[in-house]
Amino acid sequence: MTGGGMYSKMRVWAKIMVAMGATVALVTVVLTVLSLHALDRMIAQAERTELEGHMRTITQAIALEARQGEAMSALVATLPDVQEHFAARDRDALARQFLPVYDVLAKGYDVEQFQFHTPPATSFLRLHKPEKYGDDLSSFRHTVVIANQTHQPTRGLEVGVAGLGLRAVMPVFSHGTALGTVEFGLSFGQAFFDHFKAMNGADVALYLLDKDKITPFGRTYDGAPIMPEDMLRAALAGTPQFYHSAMVGRQKGETGIVTAPRAAYARVIPDYAGDPLGVIEISMDRSAYQATFDAARNTALLVGAATLLVGLMLSLLTARGLTRRISLLIEGVGAVARGDLANEIPECGADELGDLARAARDMRHQLHDLAQEVRTHTGTVDLAARDIAGAIEGQAATSSQMSASVAEITSTMEELSASSTQIAEHSKSVVEIANTTYESAKKGSEAMALVLGKMDDIESDNQNSLREILDLGNKSKEISRVMEIINAVADQTKLIAFNAALEAASAGDAGRRFGVVAAEIRRLADSVTDSTGEIETKIGLIQDSISRLVITSEKGASTILAGREATTHTAERMADLVEAARQTSSAAQQISLSTQQQRTASTQVVIALREIVAASSHTAQSLARVSEISREMAHLSADLGTLVNRFRLSTATSGETTGIPPAPATPAMPEGTSPSLPSPPARP
Repeated sequence: MTGGGMYSKMRVWAKIMVAMGATVALVTVVLTVLSLHALDRMIAQAERTELEGHMRTITQAIALEARQGEAMSALVATLPDVQEHFAARDRDALARQFLPVYDVLAKGYDVEQFQFHTPPATSFLRLHKPEKYGDDLSSFRHTVVIANQTHQPTRGLEVGVAGLGLRAVMPVFSHGTALGTVEFGLSFGQAFFDHFKAMNGADVALYLLDKDKITPFGRTYDGAPIMPEDMLRAALAGTPQFYHSAMVGRQKGETGIVTAPRAAYARVIPDYAGDPLGVIEISMDRSAYQATFDAARNTALLVGAATLLVGLMLSLLTARGLTRRISLLIEGVGAVARGDLANEIPECGADELGDLARAARDMRHQLHDLAQEVRTHTGTVDLAARDIAGAIEGQAATSSQMSASVAEITSTMEELSASSTQIAEHSKSVVEIANTTYESAKKGSEAMALVLGKMDDIESDNQNSLREILDLGNKSKEISRVMEIINAVADQTKLIAFNAALEAASAGDAGRRFGVVAAEIRRLADSVTDSTGEIETKIGLIQDSISRLVITSEKGASTILAGREATTHTAERMADLVEAARQTSSAAQQISLSTQQQRTASTQVVIALREIVAASSHTAQSLARVSEISREMAHLSADLGTLVNRFRLSTATSGETTGIPPAPATPAMPEGTSPSLPSPPARP
């Protein structure tokens, strides 16, 4: 069985308990987890803040130690005796002056080194080792080299022959001349870290990292570093690291094994030049924070359990109240389902169950009223069913008579439809003949129109020819006038040639050649006169021919005009004939259309009458079916009365009679009907 099936079979109160319990448990768990997560973040932030404070403290302590060393170096460098002895390179005088001072500083103030150097970094006097001097330190004592080069004080952590130390180097001047440097080396060993732990209550360790390993320089606890190596290297790269760890190790000065949760913070520590030198790791016992977290967790769990218990109790009380109200409602609805409509369904409040109870009360009232109305109307329905059966029998007889009459009318209409069909077929032949006549007349009219167009073209061409002939006569007359001018010019030319011959003769031998030319000109003039005479004769003949042609063309134009008028009259008669043929064709088509419509109407009437006959037959069958249904309805009315009597409508008796008369005998079926007829078609 699946979980969903089990839940669906649970009682309502159990479902409410499960839902409320799951909701309260979920809310409690979520709030507890979120609260503990927020508390854990707050504790981590508090631990980090505290460790960062310790980190600031130790870095400030280192800076303060370096500042003190620089102050002592500055004090020594500014003493006139020191400047005088150092300038004279009087090592013994400086030793006599400062050996007592060094003993006091080494014993009471953790000063490990006190020495003088000459440039660039040569040991001049070691007060902590007076017997050793003159060695070159420039290869590893970079603070001394820088101070001698820059003539500025230098301080910070530096790795020397003796290891890592806190150095403070001050240049020494005499009358503006750099003499060398004086240095104080302060203690930066285990004592420094032990003092820090004693003052702040936190463990501290300084690790020097190289490519291969991690070397502890000083620390206040034994064992491996708290942080993993990768985190220490990340801190050396410049990113501060915060880490939670449970430390298992041996504390300095103790013999027992201490196991406690730890919080650690690591940050890079620079040397004198600001370059990464190592990593300082500060750690502290976080048991108090862990105890606070555990107490808060336990409190949250207790509050969550109490909240869950209270929620379950409230859910149980709510579920019991709902179950009690639902039981009352089920009892009332069950009584209605059993047919007991006499008792009211009790009220169940103003919530959704109350709405459901009121809806059930309304349902009971509706069923009560419905049962009473059904009981009242059952008898009426039975009487109505009997009346319907009688009326249906009379209707069936009338329907049979009407069906016979319609059959006779249908036969008559079928004969009329056959006659209409023959008329329609003959009218089609008339329409075809009329259409043929119309088409022939229309073609004749089109031919006459073509002839009329050709006559118009002939008349137009004749008029153009007449105009050309007249124009030709005018041109010949102009040629005659030009020939007259040519004759006149020839006569003048002959006269001039004659005068020239006379002048040539009078001139003797000198004019002989000119006389020959004049004779030639006269001969040419005679030739021109003869030629023009012949041309005038020809032109006269042409003009006579043109005159006769004009007369002939005018007669032809009159004849063409008469022919055109006759053709126009014929075309008008053909147009009248075409219109008459068109009207005849239209009338024939109207007659054919009317006969076809009459034939169609007759066919439709016949079809309608056949449908009426079929409908009458179907009506008779339907009436038989209705009669059968009315008898069945009477039986059903009696059965309905029996069913209604099962409802208890009042508290006086357990049942009431309906007063319905017994079902009547089934009436006889009319002749010609069948007791098992098909049902009528559904109404569209």
